[in-house]
Amino acid sequence: MIRSWRWWLLTAVIAAAFGFLGAWLGMRHVQPPSAVSQGTVRASVESLLKREFQLSAAQRASIDEIDRKFTRTHNLIWADVRMSNAELAAAVAEDMTLNPQAKVAIQEIQESVGRLHTESIQYVLGVRQVLTPEQRVVYDEHIIVALMRVPA
Repeated sequence: MIRSWRWWLLTAVIAAAFGFLGAWLGMRHVQPPSAVSQGTVRASVESLLKREFQLSAAQRASIDEIDRKFTRTHNLIWADVRMSNAELAAAVAEDMTLNPQAKVAIQEIQESVGRLHTESIQYVLGVRQVLTPEQRVVYDEHIIVALMRVPA
């Protein structure tokens, strides 16, 4: 019986150690959420525009304004996500359960992520409106592929 208890304890300690090691390594090699999400849609659009199109000065100015609005809104939404995440952590830390406050915080995070996706699509469509009909054909093909492979 004692021997069995020691093996269970040893197994639990080893599992916990590897769990903490995995979490630590994961945190060291992951970009912050804002760098990941904001960079993907904007980077895909920007890369496509530079590679495929000769934009006029008026097109560039319009796209720059769309980009500024997207950046401002995007950053505000991410601030909401971070605040809700802190509220979630505080709620869970209170009694280590999925209590009503934790559920509210989770709902707020889900709503914010939905707003991020909506804003990203509006950004993509706003840029599309600035392009000529010929440019839109190429843009549409590339942007659909980009949206399917990266998070908004």
